[in-house]
Amino acid sequence: MEKHIKKAKTWNMVLIVLGLLSLVSNLIGLPKSLNPKMSSYEMMGPLAQQMFDYMNNPLTKIISVLSLVISIALLVFYFRANKKLADDIVPIKMPYYVNVGWNLFSLAIGLIMQPKMEIEGINLSLATTIIALIVQLIFLIPAILVIVHLFKAEPEE
Repeated sequence: MEKHIKKAKTWNMVLIVLGLLSLVSNLIGLPKSLNPKMSSYEMMGPLAQQMFDYMNNPLTKIISVLSLVISIALLVFYFRANKKLADDIVPIKMPYYVNVGWNLFSLAIGLIMQPKMEIEGINLSLATTIIALIVQLIFLIPAILVIVHLFKAEPEE
């Protein structure tokens, strides 16, 4: 049990670091998400209008704000869980499930809404989709590992 709590604590710390990085990234990107400027996209040539429309979409703005709120809430839960793990108490698993669910949901929405981009016959949408999937799956690993170790740390009945 103690071994699994230590591993859960380690992966929880990884989630705290990733959560802080996500929070900073969300805070920096929020003004551009809420108020995109066409001049930022003009260098994209013929794709500029598509990308601007995508960024100016109300759903994109809602997801940006919601992502910020969820990042803050998850960080609070991760810090609380860290304190419990330091006291060898198994915390609730809910924030880790929320993390996995929100990441999968936002990935799906992003992939559905992403504009189709093609430059000189090369499908950039496919490349960005593959990269987004790989990155999201890598960032899901710590939350999944915390869940696994928390289940293993629970006393058997």
